[in-house]
Parts: sequence; C-alpha cells; structure tokens
Amino acid sequence: MKFKIAKIVGAADETNWGQVHYFKPEGEKKEQYGELLAAVGFKAKKEGVEVDAFGMEIIQRLQEIYYSNESETILKKLNQTVESLAAEFISEVELNLVMAIAWKEYFYAAKFGGGQVYLKRGEDIVGLLPEGESGSVSGKLIAGDKIALGTKQFRDKVKEENIKLALNKPDLQQAEEDLAGQVHSDGKSFQSAAILMAVETETEEVAVEEKAKIDWKNLGHKLAAKIPRINLNLAKKAVFLREGGDSRSKKSAATVAIVLALIFGISLVLAGNKRQKTKSETREQAVLEEVRYKYDEAQGLTSLNPLRAKSLLKDSQIRIQEYKEESKKDLPKELQELADKIEAALGGVQREYHLDSATEWYDFGLVKEGFKGSDWEAEDKQVLVWDEKNKDLVSVNLETKAGEAVSEGDDFGGGKLIGLAGERGMVVSNAVITVVEIKTGKKIGEVGADEWGKIADAVGFGGNLYLLDQSETGQIWKYLAVDSGLSAKRSYLKGETYDLSEAVSMAIDGAVWVLFKDGTIVKYIQGQKEAFIVAGLDQPFEEPVKIFSSPETENIYVLDKKSTRVVVINKNGEYHSQYIWPGMAGVKDLAASEELKKIYLLTGEKIFTIEIK
Repeated sequence: MKFKIAKIVGAADETNWGQVHYFKPEGEKKEQYGELLAAVGFKAKKEGVEVDAFGMEIIQRLQEIYYSNESETILKKLNQTVESLAAEFISEVELNLVMAIAWKEYFYAAKFGGGQVYLKRGEDIVGLLPEGESGSVSGKLIAGDKIALGTKQFRDKVKEENIKLALNKPDLQQAEEDLAGQVHSDGKSFQSAAILMAVETETEEVAVEEKAKIDWKNLGHKLAAKIPRINLNLAKKAVFLREGGDSRSKKSAATVAIVLALIFGISLVLAGNKRQKTKSETREQAVLEEVRYKYDEAQGLTSLNPLRAKSLLKDSQIRIQEYKEESKKDLPKELQELADKIEAALGGVQREYHLDSATEWYDFGLVKEGFKGSDWEAEDKQVLVWDEKNKDLVSVNLETKAGEAVSEGDDFGGGKLIGLAGERGMVVSNAVITVVEIKTGKKIGEVGADEWGKIADAVGFGGNLYLLDQSETGQIWKYLAVDSGLSAKRSYLKGETYDLSEAVSMAIDGAVWVLFKDGTIVKYIQGQKEAFIVAGLDQPFEEPVKIFSSPETENIYVLDKKSTRVVVINKNGEYHSQYIWPGMAGVKDLAASEELKKIYLLTGEKIFTIEIK
C-alpha cells in the first residue's frame, strides 16, 4: 500500500520541544521492518538543555533502536523500542511519544505518555490506543483509511470531533492546515505534534459497462447482431396488399420485435450473472488463500511465539467475518471448515483455561481452630499467613504442606499486613511494625510509623521490608534489616514524587512491580521507573487486586477478582495465559511456584491450588 503523509508541529521554547518523524527504508529493511511514523514531545527536567539538539538525538535513537531490533514480530519490536527509549531518557525529560509502523497492509502503534492514534474509516473515527500512559494496538489497513498520531498535548489542543472534520477533507494538506491552525491558535502549542497518514486507494483496471445510446432506426439490426442466426425454412406465400396496410403483418412485426428484445434482455442478465459469479468466486478464493496462509503461519508459531500466532488467528477470524457480511450468505464449505480450525487453534494459543473447580490444598483448621487468613507473604517455598481478626500468625511449607502456628495474641498492635524476609516475619499496623522470628515466635523488635500515608501493601525482600504508601505524593518506604529488627525508613523511589493513590498491590523480584486499580503495571528498577507495557491481553483487567512475582518465576501473576481469573504475563509484558474459576471471587491473595507448577490461592480458612499448564 502507498501512504500520503502530512505533519503538524507546535512551537518550542527553552524546555519544551515537539517534532514528527517519518522514515521509509528501502529493500529488505522495508520488507522486514516497515515504515516508521512518530510524534514526539518532551519537557526537559534540567535547565540549560539544548532542546533542538536533544530532540534530534531522541529521534535518531528511536530509529536506531527499532531498525536494529531482531525480535520475531513487528509488535514486539515496536513495544520494546518505546520501552527502551522511555527508559533511556527518563531521568532527563518528561517524554511523550506515539510511534507507529506501517508494514505491508498492517498497522502497529504504541505510546508512552498519554498520546493517541485516531483512525477514520468510512464515517467513523475512533481512538485506537487504550487510555492511560502506555498501550499498543495492531490491525489491518484498508484503502481509504486516514490516521492521525498525536502527542498528549495535541489531544489537549484539538477536540476529537475537529480531528474528524479535518480528516473528512478530500485532501490531506487541507486537513493539515485545519489542524495546524487549531494547534497554533493561542500561541501555546508546546509539545504538540501530530502526523497524518492517508492510505491511498489502489489503482485497479476495472471493466466498466456504459449504457449505449439507442439508435431506434437501427434497433432491428442491433438486436439481430446480439442473437444467434436462426435458419427458418418458410414456405413462400402470396401477399395481398390492402388499403391501409395489413394489420396481421404489423402484429407479426411487433411480436418479433418483442421476442428479440426479450432474448436480448435475458442474454444480458445471464452474462451479468456469470460475471457476478466469477467475481464472487474470485473474491472467495482470495479470502480463502489469505486466511489459509495466516492459519498455516500461526500453526508454526504456536509454541515459539504464541502472541504472534494469536494475532494471526484473530486477523483471520476478522477477515472471514468481513467476507460473510459482504457476501450476505453462509460461508462456503471449505471456508467454514477453515473457520472451525481457526477457532479451535485460537482456543489453544490463547491459553485460556476455564476451571469448574480448584483443588482444596490446605485447611488452616489443622493448625489453629478458627484461623482465617487475611494477608500472606510468600518467599521461596514458604508462606507466612496473618489473621487480622485473631492476630495470629501461621507458617506453611508449600512443598511439604507442613504448617505451624508462629505466634498469637495481642503482641502485634492491630496488625493489618504481613511481610516475610528469610527467617523473619514483619507485621504492619497503622502505628508500628513488629518483627518476629518465625522459628521461635519470639518478638525481635518494633519500629514506629513515621509520617506514613495509607499503606496498601507490605513486601519483604532480601531481608528488608518495603511498604507501598498509597497517597497522591506516594512513596515506597524501605526498611533495612538490622540486628534489633529494622532500620529507620528511607525512600526507595528517586526523583519527583509519584501519584500512588490508585495503587493496590506490590511484588518484588529484584524489580519492584506496582499494580494499579485500572490494571496498569509499573516497573521500578533501583528506584527509577522503567517503561513496561502489557501486550496481547484481549480483555482488560476489571478489578485487579493482587500481583505476585519472585526471583524464581519467569512470569508475573495478577488476580483479577471481578473477572474471576488469574492472568499470567511474562516479564517482557507479553500475555502468557489465564486461569478462570468462579471461586476466584472469594480469593484474598495469591502466590505461585513454577517449580512446583502450582498457583496458590488464599480464601481465608483454606488454600486452593490450580495446576500451571
């Protein structure tokens, strides 16, 4: 496909910069990577930055990172490029990036910083990317599509209905002029950048039938030329002329004309039907070949690259559905059989497991009557479980099922959360952290709360304790292990404050993973935010409440309570699988051991397990 491009760029000043970039490689590079489009904006975090030079460096790095990426799929190349670029410059600028790849007839887009990609198809215009800081999307282009990629500041300046009106213009340059006028209307266009793309209609040689002008004088000759010659052996008869003409001759001539006209009409109908049938069969064959090719490619990628296989199968389903709607009839047998195969293959590659039940694995009544776990923390093959109501601690070995009471009574000052770090458990209340030795149940020491906000989660790691402070100027507080218990608190997150008011859970495996109410997962390394995007998840999270990861697991596990599922995501952000069980609605916490091939679910009085497949 061919593309027309138009660009809109706002103003720059000493700290703000915006630009667009379009790169069309040649030969093998184009075949393998496609054409790159990007809208970039940033605000420098430090004074004295040469924004123009710095901006061009960002664009150069964007192109270098993408076209040197050797990942298997375009979407993966794209997501990794956005993540890498954001991580590379995060300490220097507040980056706003929307990047897209046009590859053959497919379109891929990703963002960092809240921009958007708008697609106009027919009379409709839609925002393709999910709301939020990051996200990605892919789909198939058709001739006549128009696309606008814009930074967050472009979105803020131009209303969606005005983008639609501009894209309705027959010429892309007119759309550019309209939108540029709105961007620069008040002189405050900093970081506003957008790139417009029109997918050109492919030129096809189409036979067009024109209505012939009828020459009534020669109608008989024309009709005769349209039908086969008929050899009539007629007996000669005498013809007598009467005054005023022979009415029977006139009737015969009229009848012949009508018959000839009917024959001509029927021949045109039959010819039209034949052309229509041929056209329909050609279209059917084209769809069949396209879908079969994608199905065969997906079959070869099922184990190597399930995300790509899933994308191919989904595209095939959409293509079949489009064909069915266009033809307005049932699918032909061969295409229906292929559709059934695709549906079956999709079920496997989606790795979506619906469970009627989970295995009841452990009953806390065996250790402590009336025990009801409200929070737990797992490390290696051990979980430490806290009963907030009865203020009891229980330890369970995930390999042997051995359970024992650690401590009980009122020694924990109204504790709500539990942390586990080696041989120490840490009970966190609103006012104090109590450190206890797990083997003996002996209290080691206490640390008082120090200007906390609202603590949403507690996680032990490497002997230390981390607290997730759920506030608008939030922080992750870190307490180091000392002989007397824990040190004074220190800030883990570096630089500016972070809005953690919507954070709900945290996991640590060397990186710190924070889960938010809207399903966003944020990754921190050594206190600094790194780009992380979840890709390939068909159904967004509805009510994510817990996240689990450990140094021993290759994946991250998210409990989505409302959808009654556990979603598994690898640590590169790609969807891996999901386990759906109605009983998940009553689950309070989760842990996983990939070595033991189990997901452990805390329901209060019991632990249930699901086998990892």
